[in-house]
Amino acid sequence: MGYTRVLRHTALAALTLIAAGCPSPQWNLVQEEDLEEGEGVFHTVAKGETLYRISTMYGVDLQTVAEENDIDDPATLKVGDRLFIPGARRPVEGAPDAGQKVAAVRPKERHTATPVKDVDEPRPALYKGKFSWPVKGVVTSRFGVRNGNKHQGIDIGAPKGTPVLAAAAGKVIYSDNKLRGYGNLIILRHDGGFISVYAHNSENRSREGDAVAKGQVIALVGDTGNAEAPHLHFEIREGARPRNPLFFLP
Repeated sequence: MGYTRVLRHTALAALTLIAAGCPSPQWNLVQEEDLEEGEGVFHTVAKGETLYRISTMYGVDLQTVAEENDIDDPATLKVGDRLFIPGARRPVEGAPDAGQKVAAVRPKERHTATPVKDVDEPRPALYKGKFSWPVKGVVTSRFGVRNGNKHQGIDIGAPKGTPVLAAAAGKVIYSDNKLRGYGNLIILRHDGGFISVYAHNSENRSREGDAVAKGQVIALVGDTGNAEAPHLHFEIREGARPRNPLFFLP
């Protein structure tokens, strides 16, 4: 019943649960426009290159490149870093990795070398501040590959019973505990095709169909489902695609 309800309201093509190492579980969503797994090329950062310039060279969205390579801040990019450029059909002519087209799961390889920065480069966040922090606490697990699994949100540690706030105004499209591993779970739908996810709650305080305001208490932090300690597992999705919540928060 839970699967059917989520599929119906979010218009997703598929929903399966897989184990994550955070220890929060995560779902794997598939839609027709998704790229084939691992399709893309590698690019080694050269002197004078920035994340913005590299993304522009390949015609790939900057935020997508940042998320694929676990980059929260483009200023941390270094000469010698090896980036995976998803969706690129061939390397840019003259690039250090020319000819290294791949069709397999990309490794997360990082190197330490000379920092490169561009003060005029836009941050990889088209919607910075669109959402607010759903709970006061410490980020204990970030978005990206963790222990070989892709963590599709962030975990925010906080005492049990801490209020969980709606990160933006929206409508509750799921409030239940039927999705294995998530415990008490709330999903909100927002304008612009976004959804936000709040998992492991000790108590859900909003029901399906409720309209909620930004900052409204919708749940309380807990450790229900697959959780070793009280925390909120928080996701932001643009359609079916998981996005790094840190790019959307103040």
